[in-house]
Amino acid sequence: MKKITFLLILFITNLGFAQPSTSPAAPTNNAADVVSIYGDTYTNIANNYDPNWGQSGHTQVNPMFDPGNGELLLAYPNFNYQGTELTATNVSSMEFLHVDIWTSATPGATDIQVSPINNGSGAGETLVSITYTSGAWTSVDIPKSAFTGMTWDSVFQMKFAANGPGSTVPVDIYLDNVYFWKNPTVAGADATLSAIEIDNAPLSNFSSGVFSYNVDLPSGTTTVPQITLATATDSNAMVVINQATALPGDATINVTSMNGMSNETYTISFAAVGPSMGAATPPNRVPADVISIFSDAYSDIAVDTFNTNWCPGNTSDVTIAGEAMKRVDGLGCEGVDWQGARTIDASGFTNFHMDIYIEEPNLVGKEINLKFSQWGGTAGEVSAFQLQIGDGAGAAQTLVNGWNVIDVVIDAAFTGDTTRNDIVQFIITSNVSTIWYDNLYLHKNTTASVSDFSAAPFKVYPNPAVSGWTISSTDTILHSVQVYDLSGKLVLTQDADSTSVLINSDTLSNGVYIAKVTSAQGSQNLKLVKN
Repeated sequence: MKKITFLLILFITNLGFAQPSTSPAAPTNNAADVVSIYGDTYTNIANNYDPNWGQSGHTQVNPMFDPGNGELLLAYPNFNYQGTELTATNVSSMEFLHVDIWTSATPGATDIQVSPINNGSGAGETLVSITYTSGAWTSVDIPKSAFTGMTWDSVFQMKFAANGPGSTVPVDIYLDNVYFWKNPTVAGADATLSAIEIDNAPLSNFSSGVFSYNVDLPSGTTTVPQITLATATDSNAMVVINQATALPGDATINVTSMNGMSNETYTISFAAVGPSMGAATPPNRVPADVISIFSDAYSDIAVDTFNTNWCPGNTSDVTIAGEAMKRVDGLGCEGVDWQGARTIDASGFTNFHMDIYIEEPNLVGKEINLKFSQWGGTAGEVSAFQLQIGDGAGAAQTLVNGWNVIDVVIDAAFTGDTTRNDIVQFIITSNVSTIWYDNLYLHKNTTASVSDFSAAPFKVYPNPAVSGWTISSTDTILHSVQVYDLSGKLVLTQDADSTSVLINSDTLSNGVYIAKVTSAQGSQNLKLVKN
């Protein structure tokens, strides 16, 4: 009896740690008929295989698991659900989702499901169960029609789940060759492209089966990009390029198959996006009264990264109208981390400031949440406080299409425990896909006198104003003063050739505006308020 018990325990132990020792067969589909997420055969559109979406007992994904034969697998240890972040791609022309799966789980006891996640039209996700065999590689092709209501026109995530929503029962699974595919094209009927280049550079995220692309250009761009290469998959197909002639504008590439029976059109839409000018220059403040995370106006703390790997967002540095700022794509979330500067005590700093630019014509349902992570001298978060702006019921302020100026009293506007003697991280979460930001800092709501600074060249009064503002300087104001609304639109221009300029606001609606002023001492953006 003891021997049987021992063998049973040994069997259960081995089953719990079972893993594949082989790999599935490599796929043979033509690359033109595939959009790949994971595998060695094709180019993958995944950009993050291990986003932390708050999974129960989350264990780090291993996208380089070696079963012992040198061929890598995607391992999900101890998982109840797991996501993959993708470069948003239109895969509506694909017909199937292919998955190779290995697990020691029992089909009768464990339901393993999968769904693409779409942020375009149609249903966002539809989980479909995977039919599998325990302890062996199972190759599955799920027809697109199984994902009820989904259009797959902008797939930006992939989810695998075990035992249904909210499950906390973990299992181990191993994946390979995760890709979308369609049936091959008949010989002579191929009307696809194998490559596109714009201004002699490959089109980012190009795939033969994807026919629409949006190319964002820096704000202020006036030169229209040109299609410099369009290579047909079948060299006998006919290709006609129609260049875009303006911004925003579309370039099209028409491809006709060799037999003349098939025709496809690739559309590349060009648009200059983002602010046309920077945010208003912050006021002069005593340096000791500011903790600046990112701003040209003050000395910044030592930040380890503005682009953490534990959030799917991607932050890049951009310069617009001479102003440095951050651009965040792919929200979700993005983190800023300064664990290397753990001596920051913000207890005496009363106010929070951040300038955020968004370009969203429809702001219904749009929100941005800003969170500080307090570690309290420990190795991780012990509390947090956050600020919601946007369309939600608890929002501190609404969003506008353009520059959003956020300057609030921390204890009054933020929710949660506002202890801040050891804040270590700042996290942005939002359903706005792209934001630009500048002037991220904490302050004591004090300002310095002009004598405290060597360069404080401009004054504006009255402000707020009813009919106009006077801008004065210790130097001659050069060029013209340009006034913009918060969307970045130029609304007024006033010539300047003296140390004082009158800006008439009679034609402007009540609100906040930005004036760009230049003297020999430099340029400055001034916030103007009309009541």
